[in-house]
Amino acid sequence: PRVLVQEEPSSWKSTLSADIYSALSRHYGPTEMDRQELIYALFTSEQAFVKSARRVVRMILLPLRARDSRAWLPGLPVDVARLFDWLEDIVNLHGAIAHALSTVTAIWQTGSIVQRLAGTLKGFVPQFEMYMPYLAKYEGVRDAVRWHAEQDGGEFGEYLRMREREREEGGWGLERLFEEPAVRLRGYLDIFQVR
Repeated sequence: PRVLVQEEPSSWKSTLSADIYSALSRHYGPTEMDRQELIYALFTSEQAFVKSARRVVRMILLPLRARDSRAWLPGLPVDVARLFDWLEDIVNLHGAIAHALSTVTAIWQTGSIVQRLAGTLKGFVPQFEMYMPYLAKYEGVRDAVRWHAEQDGGEFGEYLRMREREREEGGWGLERLFEEPAVRLRGYLDIFQVR
């Protein structure tokens, strides 16, 4: 049996019938159509980031926590534990953004456009402060985790190697989770620049 994979539409325009898109384009003009495409790109990229990042958190980070607790298991290096906390907070922030975007973009299902996005996103701006310690420390901690994964003969090193062997092909590993939040921030520069 063949498994059919339903891919996400590649553009906002492709989610609409030709008649609806044509009517919206005539009414709002090409600048607004481009804006809707940017909103769609933000929405779908945010969803994809959260989906992949949550999978890594669930598969790698959460098993390192004490049962029913936010405390990390003994033996996890303190700097690694702190970075894991920051990463989890960042993923949760993006989950909240994705949820807010989902609510705002639901209007597309009625054949309308998203008119007010800034007010929705503005509330998240102060929360991006949580990126500061992550940005300051992630490269050094990433290198330490890489050392543990490659050379540490202890439980943490073995755990990292085991999780890497179990990783789905094409799925994110821990190293990718370390890099992606910084990549995500840089991507916002492209999305939010005035054209």
